[in-house]
Amino acid sequence: MERLKSTLLQKRLQVVKKRKELLSLEEAKLVRLARQKKESAIQLAKVKKEKFALMAEEAKLLRVLKQNGYTTV
Repeated sequence: MERLKSTLLQKRLQVVKKRKELLSLEEAKLVRLARQKKESAIQLAKVKKEKFALMAEEAKLLRVLKQNGYTTV
C-alpha cells in the first residue's frame, strides 16, 4: 500500500512539474504581450497566481516523498 501511495505521489509530482513548465511558457508569452502594450495584465496575474500555487504543491509533494524515504527524480 505504501509503495502504491509513493507511486501516485511521484506521478502527481510529474504532472505538477509539467503544468509548471507550461505555465512558465504562458507567463513568458504574456510578458511579451505586456511589453507590446497589449491588454494582458489580468491574464498575467492569473497565470502567476496559478504558477505560485503549483510551486507550493510541488514543494509539499517533494517533502512528503522525502519524509517517506523515497528519492525523487
